[in-house]
Amino acid sequence: MRQDHGPDAFEKRLRFGCGFSFGALTAFLFALREIEAYTGTFWAFVIGCALIFGLCAVRYGDEFWQALCKWLPW
Repeated sequence: MRQDHGPDAFEKRLRFGCGFSFGALTAFLFALREIEAYTGTFWAFVIGCALIFGLCAVRYGDEFWQALCKWLPW
């Protein structure tokens, strides 16, 4: 449901925090299976994915989470 006004500062921080946390956890678990050593590449991948998830959550809000739920296998 779209509203006429955009999210306030608190909602933006909340969206970013949730997206960042979920992205970091997802990337960390994926990278654990694929990467053998904890190098700079490992952490760059995790932080990069976390930032992308956080920014998408701020930009797209509920639509981002709905699309993500359809994509995930549960």
